[in-house]
Amino acid sequence: MPWPPLADLDTKIGLRPWGAADDDPAALARGWADPEVIRWTSVPADASEEAARNWIRGEEIRRSRGLAMDLVIAELDEPRTIHGEIGLIMVEPEQRWAEMGYWLADGSRGAGRAGAAALLFADWVLRELPVNRLFARTNPDNPKAGAVAAAGGLTEAGALETGTVVWVRDRPG
Repeated sequence: MPWPPLADLDTKIGLRPWGAADDDPAALARGWADPEVIRWTSVPADASEEAARNWIRGEEIRRSRGLAMDLVIAELDEPRTIHGEIGLIMVEPEQRWAEMGYWLADGSRGAGRAGAAALLFADWVLRELPVNRLFARTNPDNPKAGAVAAAGGLTEAGALETGTVVWVRDRPG
């Protein structure tokens, strides 16, 4: 997976790789420790800054093997300020299906950043990567996560037996 040069001049949102700034591991560890991020996403058991540093080091390997990609959500005029993360993991390589996930840091929620990032990212993924279907899973008790998926152009496809809502967007054409 190539590094995407992703920027939206209208929303002023940019997506960049982890590790571009020295303080990225500390910001990632803070994200992993955020009660809302813990509540709605999967975070590592070891959420220390050292674990974050090691995870960032492994990003290039995951990306180069086509397994996953995780990017920082930032504003174009403040690329060092981390508002959150958006990424994907290949879950059905033969069918070219990838799952998109995202989180926002405390203090960055409610300003439309995640929705703008989701649209920018989903458009790029389905245009440039060997992905035929991008999907997201959200908890029905977290309607804001569903709103982010919808902002990314994904449509609600239904719910699993657990109640988890599934959102999908397919490659055009």
